[in-house]
Amino acid sequence: MVPVKRPLAFTVSAPGKVILHGEHSVVYGKTALAASLNLRTKITLKESNRIGGHIHVDLPNLDLKHVYTIIELNNVFLSEPPPLLKGSRSDFNLDSPELIDTNKFIATLREYVLKSSNLPQISFPQECALISFLFLYTGIFCSVNIQIQPFFIDAISDLAIASGAGSSASFSVCLSAALIHYIRSKTSFNGITSKNISKNGYKAMEMKVTDLSGFSAKEKELISRWALTTEKIMHGNPSGIDNAVCTFGSVIKFRKGEEGQGPVIEHLPKVAKLKILLVDSGVSRDTVGMLAKVSERLESFPEVVRPTLDAMDGIAIAAADILKQLGESDAAIGDAIEQQNSLITKLEELVDMNQALLNALGVSHPLLDRICRTVTKCGLHAKMTGAGGGGYAFILLPACVSQQAKVQKVKEQLQRKGFVCTETELGSAGVAGCSLFLLFWCRNHK
Repeated sequence: MVPVKRPLAFTVSAPGKVILHGEHSVVYGKTALAASLNLRTKITLKESNRIGGHIHVDLPNLDLKHVYTIIELNNVFLSEPPPLLKGSRSDFNLDSPELIDTNKFIATLREYVLKSSNLPQISFPQECALISFLFLYTGIFCSVNIQIQPFFIDAISDLAIASGAGSSASFSVCLSAALIHYIRSKTSFNGITSKNISKNGYKAMEMKVTDLSGFSAKEKELISRWALTTEKIMHGNPSGIDNAVCTFGSVIKFRKGEEGQGPVIEHLPKVAKLKILLVDSGVSRDTVGMLAKVSERLESFPEVVRPTLDAMDGIAIAAADILKQLGESDAAIGDAIEQQNSLITKLEELVDMNQALLNALGVSHPLLDRICRTVTKCGLHAKMTGAGGGGYAFILLPACVSQQAKVQKVKEQLQRKGFVCTETELGSAGVAGCSLFLLFWCRNHK
């Protein structure tokens, strides 16, 4: 009777996000305010005992299934590190995603995917998903001394694609977490909780595994950094706010760091029952195109666009201060309830002002404007979220029961116009899960 270890399998999840304030201005070093949503992406990774050494990628939200052989991936991608901005393999390890020449590597992967996918007509989101998988598979695994088994990796999301709710960042964070957790699990199950995990020739890196049920703050920071590299596949030059909020969760105040430095992130206290209504315009947004449009306007009209970006910075800072006050107030006391209502009113005013500024930048869309007009007529407050040109708008929902009839009215009007509405709470947990199952020793019956 020989003990046999069943395949490793686990699930991780990451939330979507909503930019409350600071779209576009954050790219230019201004403050942004973002919150995680209780709409999530889940990835399950399960090793296979099947003969043949295949890796199966299943992404039902994208109507995409693809199969790679481990031999193919190892020979093409793991024999050498990705192209690096400087240095050699001796300078690179799992802790060095910033060393990768992302533009060069993405171009190489895009050519490989288009030639080898065997898909009759691959869409841009499908292409980006496969490139993201190969990017992270290569970057995360190439320097690590573990034996990769055949596995199935399945991802399913509550988030609409290309809508501004962080579907790509949620996927990137989830995938980064899954592959890093695979390394943690393989290291731990070999009976070692602290060791150099790098292959010979690569820069040494010690991994300490203490708790497989969740990620430490340091591990989350590493997950976020890897996710940022793949966000460049979809968004060109992302600010880093999406992957940060999808990794750490909660409500965050965010500003890009100076050259060579990480972002400045402040976690704000969660405000109980702060909810929004996400309204899908039904039009896919174009992040790269909208970023280019703002850049062109800034170049053509700097005396107009710079003050607009400064005003958006002021709105984000003011909204962050209000959220801090809301988090600190005690709603059980009558005076505090009155104070909260006053603060919520100020938040609503900031929502209206920010939407006007985004319109001035030219990044809204006629359907987003239609949503906002409908909401305003019902006495509520809405703005677009994300890069614009389509995607979602959000409505700040009042907490008081007396306003629920107003909320129901606006829902019904929007739905009659063909818009899909989703109510969600702000400030949910960041990357999480690591639910381990099928992880038992058993005996073969001969």
